[in-house]
Amino acid sequence: MEYIIANWKMNMDSQKIKAWFDVFNKADSAIFTDKTIVIAPSFPYLEETKEFIKTPNTFLGAQDVDLFEKGAHTGATGVFQIKEFCKYIIVGHSERKETAEITLKKRDLCLENQIVPIVCFIEAHEATNMAVGNSIIVWEDPQNISVNGVYRAKNSAEIDETINKIKKNIPEHTLLVYGGSVNRDNIGDLAKNSNINGVLIGNASLDPQHFLYIIENA
Repeated sequence: MEYIIANWKMNMDSQKIKAWFDVFNKADSAIFTDKTIVIAPSFPYLEETKEFIKTPNTFLGAQDVDLFEKGAHTGATGVFQIKEFCKYIIVGHSERKETAEITLKKRDLCLENQIVPIVCFIEAHEATNMAVGNSIIVWEDPQNISVNGVYRAKNSAEIDETINKIKKNIPEHTLLVYGGSVNRDNIGDLAKNSNINGVLIGNASLDPQHFLYIIENA
């Protein structure tokens, strides 16, 4: 697997981020070889998270972007602001419950601004519309998303079946990532599927040791 993406969601503050990197940055650099690590904190912590990143092949990502590029949109964060910090932006995450139309608009805004969009979708048939340019697309298995930190354990054969179906219906070189209760217990099985280019990790990424285990075993 090439892409290991951490979505911290609304969980980390300055103290916890520092403690997280105190552990993470001590990892053996060899485990980062041939991988791209993306860490997505909440907006207020983009700058300090970027300063803490010391490990090889590790980049900053944002958890979302506004539909509008700039202007009178109180409380919003525009792509021109995010691009000062980030190379990646997650769009269309299932928790936001946005329509495919909104997700695609955000994706296109990222591409226009030389940001790599990490484009999430739930229904397998949506993949064909999501895969454009250098987008990374993420299938979030709706039956296997962790709830309040509790992982679900859907049969890996069922996951593989859907992933393989998606892969057949998207352009050959599209980067396909899996999201849904990714943790130390299932990363070994997920890594066996050659049609997956990476994983999107929520709860398990909040623990630096857990996240490092996933990186090493992906």
